[in-house]
Parts: sequence; structure tokens; C-alpha cells
Amino acid sequence: MSAEDWSPSDLAVVSYIRVAPTTADRAARQVVRQRAQIALAARRLGLRMANEFIDVGYSGLSTDRPDLRRVLDHVTVHRVGFCVVATRDRLSEDPEHMANIDEALDDALVAIVVAADHTH
Repeated sequence: MSAEDWSPSDLAVVSYIRVAPTTADRAARQVVRQRAQIALAARRLGLRMANEFIDVGYSGLSTDRPDLRRVLDHVTVHRVGFCVVATRDRLSEDPEHMANIDEALDDALVAIVVAADHTH
């Protein structure tokens, strides 16, 4: 499923934000920055966020993240069309883990929207 195959009025949208381990102040700024990127892309695409999931202080090399698990569980229970992230590496920095996340979202018919691709 791609962003061109959707009708915003009938599909819920979730966002996922991940911040690597850092200081509390820097983490807060990074959350704000990612949220702004996601909001801008969502506006440009006519999407309205239904749920936001945030993992602060977690490496992208691990899938042991509480809100990543919540996203993947959420999309199996609720009709969600899109998962918007600031950049693709927010989901994972490990190619094997990314393939598994891609597969899980694809199985749930959820397309990944990378905000950075829609904000320039």
C-alpha cells in the first residue's frame, strides 16, 4: 500500500517518534522537532493523527521499545492506514529489524509515511 492509494477520510493515522538515549533537555527538543515534521507532512497529505506513540531513550538497534510494541499491537486491532515517522530510521536502524517492522505493518495494511519525504 502506498500513500497514493488512500482516502484520508476513511483511514486512521498513527505517528511514531523515537529518541535515542540523550539528555532530558535534548530528548525533549528532538520530540518537538519530530512531532513538527510529522504534523507538517500530515497537513500536506491531508492526514489527521489518531494516535501518537513515543519512545524516548531507546536505541534504533533494538526492537525492545514499549511504544513500538504498542504501535504494532494497535494496528492489528484497529483499522489504521498510515504510520507517519519523521525519518525511516526512527522505526529501526537495523536492516533485519526494519524488514520485520515493514512486514508487520504491511500485514496490517498500514503504509509507512516518512515525513522528511513530504516536508521539502
